[in-house]
Amino acid sequence: MSSVSHNSPMTIEATVTSKGQVTLPSELRKRLGLHKGSRIRFSIPTIGPVEVEPVRYELEDLWRMADAGPKPAGVMGFDEMNAAKGQRIW
Repeated sequence: MSSVSHNSPMTIEATVTSKGQVTLPSELRKRLGLHKGSRIRFSIPTIGPVEVEPVRYELEDLWRMADAGPKPAGVMGFDEMNAAKGQRIW
């Protein structure tokens, strides 16, 4: 009977298509918590292995992205939201 250690590294292989695309195997997607539309980040050091991790945004990153995009009519701006939070009007 074989046993698998949860501390041992897992090796997963995938094939690169002619367009440079790779389908991540389901076990890897599950382990990283990836779903359709998820983003991944590749960290490529000068020396050593490449690291892959899911992109997780901090709240400040999300505010920056929201501020950079177009604002629909009738939506509060950043200053208006802060004022409303201070008055607890929501």
